[in-house]
Order: sequence, then C-alpha cells, then structure tokens
Amino acid sequence: MTIHSDLLAALIFLAFGVVAITIGYGYGFGSLGALGSGAMPMLVGAGLCITGVAQLLQTAAARRTGQQFVSAFPTRELRPLLLILVALLAFGLLIDRLGLLPALAALVGISWFADTGGRKREMLAVLVCVVALIVAIFQFGLGIPFRLVTWRF
Repeated sequence: MTIHSDLLAALIFLAFGVVAITIGYGYGFGSLGALGSGAMPMLVGAGLCITGVAQLLQTAAARRTGQQFVSAFPTRELRPLLLILVALLAFGLLIDRLGLLPALAALVGISWFADTGGRKREMLAVLVCVVALIVAIFQFGLGIPFRLVTWRF
C-alpha cells in the first residue's frame, strides 16, 4: 500500500488537532466572556481537524476524478529522510553528553551524507559556518550558557 502525500497531510492535521483538543480539554475552555487556558489549544485543534477533514474530502474528490497522487515516501528519498532523522537523533543525544560543538559536528556530518553530490570541503565549510553562527547567536547574542564541549558519560 502506497501512502500518498495528500492523504498523509490530512492524517497529520487530524492527529495534531485531536492531540491539541485533548490537551486543551484538560485545562478547561472557560466561558466566552473569560476564556480558560485550554481555549487556545482547543480552538487551534479544531482548526487543524477542520483542515484535515477538508484535505480528506479534497483527496477523495481528486481520487474519484482519477487524478494521480504523489507518494509520500518515494524509495529514492528514503535514504535522505532516514539520514536526516538519524542526524537529528544524534544531535539530541550528544548535546547534553558531549556539548554543543560535537553535537553540531554530528548533525552536519551525518546530514551531509543525505545529499549524494556533496564534497568534503563543502561539508567542512558548512560545519564551520553553522558552528560560528550558532555560537554567535546563542552564546554571545542571547547569552544562553551552552557548554561548548563537555564529557558526561
């Protein structure tokens, strides 16, 4: 079974909408005169659900007319998708244990292999630029005290 991108988008809208409504319900909607803290998540969730249902109806109408759909996960794009997910996972696992610089190096290094035409010199230039930009923004600009390099195993 092939998952089409339009159908997947509709299901994602519905799933996030249901989650937002469920979470917002726990905080309480309040009244129209005094909205509670759960009103915003519930309204946004309702909007997402309406968008998902509209997308489902549009997909069903397009299917009836015989329109061709684009697969959500073409086989030639699975490798980049998986490599980028692995890069994000590596960044999340390494930033607390090794620090910002090794985590960024892993993020850029692993995700670089998602593109088949990349060269090593370009990867190093991107790595230096990303590290300089992230450190300048977060460390010096915003004053967030990231540990640049640490060892926590």
